[in-house]
Amino acid sequence: MRTPGFFDELNFYQHLQNTPLGIVGLTPSLEISYWSDGAAGIFEWEETDVLHQPISQLHFVFEEDREKVHQKFAEILDGTISSNRCTNRNYTKSGRVIYCEWYNSALKDTSGKVTSLLCFVYETTHLNKIVQKLEHSQGQLSLIYNSAIDPMWLISIEDGERFRFESINTAFTDVTGLKAEQVVGNVIEDVLPVTSHQLVREKYTEAMQSGKIVDYIEIAVHPAGKRVGEIRVIPVKDKAGRITKIVGIAHDITEKVALQKKLDEERDLLNKRLTAAAIKSQELERNTLGWELHDNVNQVLTTAKLYTELCAARVVDLDVYLPKCTAILNDTINEIRRISKHLAAPSFGTVEIAEAMKDLAESVRLTQKLELELELPPHCNDAIDEDLQLATYRIAQEQLTNVLKHSQASHVLVRLTCTANALTLVISDNGIGFDPKQKANGIGITNMINRTNLFNGEFLLESEPGKGCTVTVRFPVNENHGRYTSIIKETVNRQENA
Repeated sequence: MRTPGFFDELNFYQHLQNTPLGIVGLTPSLEISYWSDGAAGIFEWEETDVLHQPISQLHFVFEEDREKVHQKFAEILDGTISSNRCTNRNYTKSGRVIYCEWYNSALKDTSGKVTSLLCFVYETTHLNKIVQKLEHSQGQLSLIYNSAIDPMWLISIEDGERFRFESINTAFTDVTGLKAEQVVGNVIEDVLPVTSHQLVREKYTEAMQSGKIVDYIEIAVHPAGKRVGEIRVIPVKDKAGRITKIVGIAHDITEKVALQKKLDEERDLLNKRLTAAAIKSQELERNTLGWELHDNVNQVLTTAKLYTELCAARVVDLDVYLPKCTAILNDTINEIRRISKHLAAPSFGTVEIAEAMKDLAESVRLTQKLELELELPPHCNDAIDEDLQLATYRIAQEQLTNVLKHSQASHVLVRLTCTANALTLVISDNGIGFDPKQKANGIGITNMINRTNLFNGEFLLESEPGKGCTVTVRFPVNENHGRYTSIIKETVNRQENA
């Protein structure tokens, strides 16, 4: 039904009826005076349902949007403005909620009084759903972008030579100390330190020209401090296949580099200490050898030389002194053999540790200074790695020397045990003992500790005055096919074979 006089003077009435837009006419009191077919199609109410009804009684404006819609109409009716636009939700006759764009305008008489309102309505429900999905996706991407622990940024390429920051994530600010307003919209030369300009420009240009991902290391000083980063730049193409943007990702390795530097320094210091200890040990051993040769071998040979000269001059009874010379020379040969055996390591390719430990025990027994008890596992032979055999032998040799020199013991126990994951050496004496807290580690104990640490072992020294001393050394091992190998050697072999 057409309201008399509402469109009598407009020639395009038929066009308005054919448009998919909803057209609603309102009186100054906001009663509906016109309702097009398009409006009926959008809101499902026919013209006869709404004509001359106050718009407020239809309740077709969503509750939360009613105040906003009322203000929009009030702006026009009070003469503040002559037209406006409003996006709001409406109800249809069936109760569906739809989104609509309302374009409202006022018709005034010659005195400026509003005589009617004309509203064009366009349903945007489908468009709004698309926008909401896009906003949700954008929100999710933004959340991922800004939740990343690594700095990320987007660069736009201008004229193939200028690189301008388009966006940065939160981690970029956290790592560099640069806020978004200091970065976004600026070219790289205005953001990055001067020392980084050439490197960054070269890498960005390489990625742009090659179309490939480029990785590099960058050291830069930012407001947050000096940073070392593993940088990856990724070229991005537009629909035409042209590279127009670059995505940058940085992994902050500042702490990793600092830790590696500290570890290298500590390793160098440890190597220097080991070298110094080895040199000191060599000097001590040389001095010991010198004393042995001077105080024993040299004196005995001097005696043999004197007896030989007396025999040559025929001033003594040859039957008496020649046998003495022979005995002295035999003793000297045995002494030199003893010194050589002490200095030279057994060849564990042909001599197993059980035999070497037995020989070592026998050499201690020959001193007749104490009783030695030796306990070896039955499966010890051919079951221990050669490097471990030598380390174990040298530690046993060192501690037994200490026992002979300092302990005043009458009995010492040497026990070697092999389990599935450990090789353990225990040397325990009943000597005078000492307080480990008061007595600094000598070169002998230091050497034993260094040998133990070399194979990731554990060294334990237990002693009290009057209660003897016990040294326990435990090496972690792997048992492969019945053979014990040091974990440190297994690791080295795996790295070499990798």
